[in-house]
Amino acid sequence: MKNSSEKMASYLQNTEEITGANTVNRQLLENQTFLHHENENLQHDVTRLSRQLENLRKASVSPDLFETLKKEKDHLLALNDTLRKKIKHMKNPSTHLDKKDSQKETQEKLELIRTVQELDRLLEKIKKSEKFEVKPCENETAKVVEALTKKIDEEQRKNEEATEALRKLREDDEKYILREKLTDMKQLITDLEVENTKLRFESEQLAEDVENYKKQLSEATDEAKSATKKYYELEDEKDRLKSIISDLENEKIKLKKEMIEEMNEANRAKRVSVDTEIALHHISEAYENKRKENQALHAQLDDAEKIIRGFKNQFDPIY
Repeated sequence: MKNSSEKMASYLQNTEEITGANTVNRQLLENQTFLHHENENLQHDVTRLSRQLENLRKASVSPDLFETLKKEKDHLLALNDTLRKKIKHMKNPSTHLDKKDSQKETQEKLELIRTVQELDRLLEKIKKSEKFEVKPCENETAKVVEALTKKIDEEQRKNEEATEALRKLREDDEKYILREKLTDMKQLITDLEVENTKLRFESEQLAEDVENYKKQLSEATDEAKSATKKYYELEDEKDRLKSIISDLENEKIKLKKEMIEEMNEANRAKRVSVDTEIALHHISEAYENKRKENQALHAQLDDAEKIIRGFKNQFDPIY
């Protein structure tokens, strides 16, 4: 049972480590979902800018506004490229990280979130930008429009690649989590089967011990019943001997009275005939025999009382 407890503690510790890794994976999935939504928003903004550039093919903008738009667009492209690199880096997330790597990854996540926030800020700024001031067409407008169109197409392609990468990454992470859970469940089932086998063996051992204890208890009970029966038999024998002794005592008293009466009769007679002397002799012999018999019975009674006391001392804990 101690080894089973240690195995269970070790398993719980491993489970906590796996749970920590799963927590990191869930956080990555949440970040991936957030980035996916941001890419969708970015794609919508690119589509909107494409429509604006389509309008620019037929008109020109003021140089200052065009320069501002170009800077914002370059900044937007740079942020999107950074975002794409971050997404590519997240395709193979670490499942087991030490403290240093975990802090590093957390810092990268914060930087990624700041990048996304900056991207969102620029997109919001573009959404709220004023309409372009239309001026007469100039010779460089067509080239600028063509360059911007190519950049937008390239950016849209990158966004589509990033979206597809996010989708595959999310599917891979979900499969990984499911595999981890399946492995954990298999290990748990194996541990439970081992524990169940041990418990079954211990249960069989306990059942066997219980049967042995029952057998020993039954034998002890039979011995106690036999000793109790013998004790009561000795008690009955003691009572019978007491009754015999009482009868002998009464007989002794009766004989003594008869002897006294005979002696008184002899004393009253000055001379005792031979028959009287013989009778007295017989009476004396009978008295002596009764006395010896009485002593023998007393000795038997003493022996019986000793045996009874021995049984009482032996069975005092029981009664």
